[in-house]
Amino acid sequence: MSNKLNEKDWDLLLRRIKDGKCTPFLGAGACSQKIPVGSQIASEWAKDYDYPMKDSDDLTRVAQFVAVITDVMTPKEMVCKKIKEKLKEVAPSYFDNPDELHRVLADLPLPVYITTNYDDFMVQALKNRGKTPIQEYCRWNKNLRKSKQTSSDYVPTPEKPLVFHLHGCYKKPESLVLTEDDYLDFFAANSMEKSLLPPSIQEALTGTSLLFLGYSITDGDFRVLFRILGEYLEISSRRTHLSVQLVPGDVSEAQIEKAQEYLDHYFGKLDIHVYWQDCCEFAKELRTRWEDFNSGIIRKDTENRRPFSIKEKTDKVSILFLAADPTDASRLRLGEEFREIQEKMKLARLRDQFTLELPQLAVRPSDISQALLDTHPQIVHFSGHGTPTGALCFENRVGGTHPITPDALAALFKQFSGQVNCVILNACYSEIQAKAIAKHIKYVIGMNQEIGDKAAIDFAIGFYQALGGGLSIEGAYELGRVQIQMNIPEHLTPTLIKEGSVVNVAAQQNED
Repeated sequence: MSNKLNEKDWDLLLRRIKDGKCTPFLGAGACSQKIPVGSQIASEWAKDYDYPMKDSDDLTRVAQFVAVITDVMTPKEMVCKKIKEKLKEVAPSYFDNPDELHRVLADLPLPVYITTNYDDFMVQALKNRGKTPIQEYCRWNKNLRKSKQTSSDYVPTPEKPLVFHLHGCYKKPESLVLTEDDYLDFFAANSMEKSLLPPSIQEALTGTSLLFLGYSITDGDFRVLFRILGEYLEISSRRTHLSVQLVPGDVSEAQIEKAQEYLDHYFGKLDIHVYWQDCCEFAKELRTRWEDFNSGIIRKDTENRRPFSIKEKTDKVSILFLAADPTDASRLRLGEEFREIQEKMKLARLRDQFTLELPQLAVRPSDISQALLDTHPQIVHFSGHGTPTGALCFENRVGGTHPITPDALAALFKQFSGQVNCVILNACYSEIQAKAIAKHIKYVIGMNQEIGDKAAIDFAIGFYQALGGGLSIEGAYELGRVQIQMNIPEHLTPTLIKEGSVVNVAAQQNED
C-alpha cells in the first residue's frame, strides 16, 4: 500500500470514468469539513446523557445508549437536526470551488453515486453543475417500504444520475442506519432480501469499478459495509476497485504498518487497491488529471485529423439511445423500451459487433449534438413524443416540452452525415421529421401516425433482434413491423425511408 495512486491505477480510473464504468462510494471523510464526524457527535451525546462506558467517541454505541434511555427515534432526529443546521451554513457558492470533492465528482460523466452519509452534498453539487439528480435510499425496514419509490422505468444517466443513500438520508429520519440495532437489522435485511438494492445499484456494484472515498479503518460501519458489498464484488465482472482511505489520527508508524497489512489482506480478495490520502488532496489531483486526460485525447484526435473527438474508432457499430418525456406530456414507458433493446442486444448472436451506449434520458436540445460528438454513433434511436406538425418533443431546463422542427433537426444531422447511417424516430407523427432527416442520412425510420407504447416497444424489440442476428437495416425494419403485427394492428405505422425515398415493403414482398 502506498500514499497515492500509482500511474497504472490512475490510467485505469480515468478510462473507467470516461466509459461511465466508475461508481463513487462516499464515506464520512468526504464531508468532514462541513459536517461533524461521528466521533464529535458521540462525545457530545456521551456528555449530555452521562454515557458510562469508555468508548464515548463511538457514535454507533453511544446512539444505541441514547435510544435505550429515550426512544429509537431520538438519536436519529438529533442527527438530522444537526445536519440541517450545518447545511444552512453551506452557501450554494460552496460548490463553485473547482477542487471541492463533490463538485469534482459532479463534473464527471457518471450515472450513479452511492453514499453512506446522511447529508445531500452530492445532490446539491450535481444540481449546481446543471444536472438533474434522483435521490433514493435503501428500504431496509418495513416502515420505509411503504413509501413511494422511484419509477422502475428510470434509468440513471450522467445528465440525470442516481444518488443512492445506503444508510439513509437526513430528510427521512427513520431511514438512518445509526444505532447498533440498526446495523444488525440492516445487515439481516440485506442478507435476506437482495431486492432491497435497486437493479441500477446492483448493476453498479457488479459491473463498474467502485471508488471508495472518505472511509477509515476506524469507522464503526466499516465491517458491516464490506460484509454486504463482499458478495457483490465477488460476483462482479472482475474489475479492479480503488479505495482512498483516510489516514488514522494519533497512531504510531508501527500501528499504521499493521493497519496496512490488515487492509491489504482484507481487501486483496475483493481486488480493491487501497491508498492513504486526504479527500481534499485526492479531489485536486483527480480534477487536474481528468482535465489533462480529456485534453490529451482531444489533441491527439485533432492532430490525426480524425472525424471524432473523444471516442476511439472501433469496428463495432455504436447505438445511441435518446429519450425525452416532458413533464407536461403524457407518460411514456421509455425505460422499458431501453431495457428491451439492451436485453435483445445482450442475447444477440452478433452482440460483440455492437456497442449500446449509455442511454441519454430527459434530453434537451443541446444534449443531442454533445451526445453525437461524444459517442460517434452509427445508429441513433429517439424515443418520445411527436406532434402532428412533425416536431419532436425534447425537454427544456425545467422539464417541460421543447419542440424541435423537422428542418432544425435535419440541419443537425447534416453535420453528422459522415458517421450516422440510420436514425429511428420512435415517436408519433415522426415521418415528417424522418423525411427531412433522410436528405442527409441513408436510412431513417419514422411513424406516419400516432403509435402506442406497446407498438413502439414491439417495433424496437423486433428491429434490434434482427439487427443483432445479422439482418440488414431493411430486414430489421421488416421484422420490427412483424413483431407489432403479432400483437396489435399497428404494423403499418412505421415507415422506412432509404436514400430519400419511402420503401414500399408490401410491394417488395409481393414481388418476392
